[in-house]
Amino acid sequence: MSEGLERSAAAVPERRRKLDLRAAFEAAFVMIEPFFDPQQGWAGQSLELLAYRLLRENFPALSSDEVHTLVVAAHRVYIERHPDHSSHLPRPSELRRVIL
Repeated sequence: MSEGLERSAAAVPERRRKLDLRAAFEAAFVMIEPFFDPQQGWAGQSLELLAYRLLRENFPALSSDEVHTLVVAAHRVYIERHPDHSSHLPRPSELRRVIL
């Protein structure tokens, strides 16, 4: 039975897009996670602007939209992983695009 499942899984084409962003996400999240931490903020404000800048410097091939996508995704993951320490953050949908 498992052999049949393996064959059917191998026959299904990849539906996800932007695999390069998926590959970059873990490294990007580690880099910018401190900017969402309330202990690292400035006067209670998160430092997400610095997150954009850091990602642009470390992933120069990404477009502004792709950097924004990574910041929003990291923002969501931070909220999920740290629900007790994320009340100072805006909703991920409220993050403004930053062009550097």
